[in-house]
Amino acid sequence: MEIVPFDRGHIADFLRHAAHEGWITTRSEIEFLLKSYPGGCLVCLKKGLAAGFITSIRYKRSAWIGNLLVRPAFRGQGIGRFLMESVLKCLDSAGCETVWLTASADGERLYLMLGFRQIDVVQRWKGAGGQFLSPGRIEYCENIRTIDSAGWGDERPHILDALAGGYSFFKAGNGFIVSSLTAGMQHIGPWGAACESAAAEMFDKIRSDSYKPSEAVLDVPAKNLSAGEMLLSRGFTISGSTLLMYRGKTPDYNPQYIYSFASMGSYG
Repeated sequence: MEIVPFDRGHIADFLRHAAHEGWITTRSEIEFLLKSYPGGCLVCLKKGLAAGFITSIRYKRSAWIGNLLVRPAFRGQGIGRFLMESVLKCLDSAGCETVWLTASADGERLYLMLGFRQIDVVQRWKGAGGQFLSPGRIEYCENIRTIDSAGWGDERPHILDALAGGYSFFKAGNGFIVSSLTAGMQHIGPWGAACESAAAEMFDKIRSDSYKPSEAVLDVPAKNLSAGEMLLSRGFTISGSTLLMYRGKTPDYNPQYIYSFASMGSYG
């Protein structure tokens, strides 16, 4: 087995296998990860073939691992562990204090062996979609930085900075919400707020007026009880869940500020 950098030439192959697994991801998302932290995005080759993939992204003190995918024909051969150990070595060398990921039931055992601990459950909610506000570059103002940092215990400016063009964005005094088209669905997230009333105001704004009956999807921390109650009262239902896990220093995690993640597992 050989570890090589995940480059643009691997994207089409990865997306084809990700679609087979039912994952919600896009070329632009993978390109963003490769550009943001190329040293932490890897491919495992076996007999010259791309057998597995993994991505990661660094924040100020923490990092996020996503998109660990091993092709079915190569499973059970230690490739997933090999990729995880390789990317963790990279992140540890970079000084990342905390490493995040989401885990399926199948992946939990591996992550526990590598020192990860569960901190929450991520619930995937689905419901009727709504309107898109005028796309445009996000004005990354101080209250957005403060709210996002309050939820994750770290600064992650490049995520919001990357959400330019093709995204709908709305902000209130105490929160922000981003909406985009992903795999034919309305993806809502990131969505952060300092209080439930601000979160509700923004959510209803993107689903009012020019209402469109498309499907909306968002990943929500189960410990944010207000988010769950809000979605349930608006006709959303839970379609699945994963574990939110971390390794290293215990993060200053405050899910009451996190109403939806920025991605479907790729970068939190």
